Amino acid sequence: MCWLAGQIYIAFVPVQGMVIKPLHVGFALLLVFLLKPFIKEKPLLSAFVDAVCFLTTFAFMAHIVLNSVRIVERIPFVDDLFYFDKFFALALVILLMEAGRRYLGWSMTIIAVIFMLYSFFGRSLPGILSHQGVDLISFVENQVMTTGGIFSSPIAASADTIFYFMIFGAFLAATPAGKLFVSIAKYATRNSIGGPGKASILASGLFGMISGSAAANVASVGVITYPMMKRGGFKPVFSAALLATAGTGGQLIPPVMGASAFIMADMIGISYFKIILCATLPALLYVGSLLWEVHLEASKQEIKPEEIDAKEHLAVIKGYLHLMLPIVALVALIAMGRSLMYSALASTVVLILLCQIKKDTRLSLKEIVDMGVDGTKASVIVALPCALAGIVIGEVVFTGLGLRFSAVIASFSANSLLLALLLSTVMIIIMGMGMPTSAAYIMSAVLLAPAMQNLGVEAIVAHMFIFYFANMSMITPPVAIASYTAAGIAETGLWETGIEAVRLAIILFLIPFIFVYNPALLGLGSIPAIAWVFFTCVMGIMGLGIGVIGYWKGDMGWPMRALFIVAALLLIVPETISDIAGLAILFALIFVQLKRSRAAVQSGS
Repeated sequence: MCWLAGQIYIAFVPVQGMVIKPLHVGFALLLVFLLKPFIKEKPLLSAFVDAVCFLTTFAFMAHIVLNSVRIVERIPFVDDLFYFDKFFALALVILLMEAGRRYLGWSMTIIAVIFMLYSFFGRSLPGILSHQGVDLISFVENQVMTTGGIFSSPIAASADTIFYFMIFGAFLAATPAGKLFVSIAKYATRNSIGGPGKASILASGLFGMISGSAAANVASVGVITYPMMKRGGFKPVFSAALLATAGTGGQLIPPVMGASAFIMADMIGISYFKIILCATLPALLYVGSLLWEVHLEASKQEIKPEEIDAKEHLAVIKGYLHLMLPIVALVALIAMGRSLMYSALASTVVLILLCQIKKDTRLSLKEIVDMGVDGTKASVIVALPCALAGIVIGEVVFTGLGLRFSAVIASFSANSLLLALLLSTVMIIIMGMGMPTSAAYIMSAVLLAPAMQNLGVEAIVAHMFIFYFANMSMITPPVAIASYTAAGIAETGLWETGIEAVRLAIILFLIPFIFVYNPALLGLGSIPAIAWVFFTCVMGIMGLGIGVIGYWKGDMGWPMRALFIVAALLLIVPETISDIAGLAILFALIFVQLKRSRAAVQSGS
């Protein structure tokens, strides 16, 4: 509650960043030490350790408040550090490591430790990785007493923007807006082949604005839509894979695209609205590809349209449609140039006021406070990885590793953009194993974006490429959190679910390569160029879906499927000659398949 009150206060009263950001991290740590015990099996030891961690964090926050003027006005690396500055700075780093271990697991904590060790012992490394070394005082100064380490752009985005969107999401989730989203999805697909699967995709896109987490999105939508898909006749593995891919794609769909998109806007220094515009066409392609694959799979399995009570869902839509207005207000405010903090807060207020209109949605003061508290607790999953990622950022920049890393990639790829992109893809997915999407994006962006930009890729294009594959790490084995969550709901195997999810999301692996070579897909360029690349990608998605599912107007063998995939890849390659060849092959294959289908019908009759 204190954290929520403090964040609301700074939304209206100007406060220096070097005060806001440490307190933001401090509150996140306090919640971790309150909610996650040191060792569950040893309550007495846990209580002692938790109390020490809690009190030390509280003392650090008090130190920041009492010394705020000096901390804000001091000149980094010029003015001397006081004893308590050094003590609390080291304490903060240790507390972050422990909080990360408890709340996020070992993966991100180990990575942060590796980069710290690199700072201290990098002088002993050979070749291009060697640097002059960092002493303890310089480490403390850089990490805690400047905006170049823990309090760098990720935690700034968390404190200034993401926190308020988490609050907005918590209110959406707790009000009938969630029920509205599911009813809209079901009603929109009520007479469609494979309706339950398509409803799952649409619901995931809407829920993606609420959760900000692929796993949370899968869990929220999956418990509702998986039983529908199972009753409809979809195979369990296909259903689980669809939940994972749709849930992951929820973070790629504007207008609210999860924490990573806000961090991207802050890191690049562009407006969030521009990111929304750039993400629109790729999101349409991704959603369209999933809907097409579900349609083909349902046709292949002869799944009939589901009979649902359309009047019931229409009644829900009519009764709660006004709860969509806060999202409209959010987009409008962002488009008008208002700050993201203001837009999220204003939209939350609009939602609360709209809920008071009808008796069955009316919120009491206690309910409003509880929703705010829930959103505050949910903010820890963003604030903590942002702070840990800040440690990595600080050491990458301070030691010059970022420039060296760019040189390494350039050396390995022999200045070939395609090889550099493939190498980056593998590294992003590896770094994203078991991490929140925002953490995977931040660390990948710090290490890989400069190398891509050195090869001529625009900043926003490079960061969008990294953003997409940071999300893909959620479904890519061996560590695929979204796929594992879906497998748990459907009670399917982890590996088979992950592999099937990758198969269904194959277009998502290709889209980033497309817009790197042809930025028109991100809306960067002339209208004819944008229209042409979108058209060829749509046609490519049609062919790719047929090849992946192996069905259109009848089953087809692997030779025919392979030809459809070849045609699709030719259409996706951003070259005029390949586009024409791809269209010619695709139309020829469609003609052949239609002829086969008619012959099969005639022979059957």
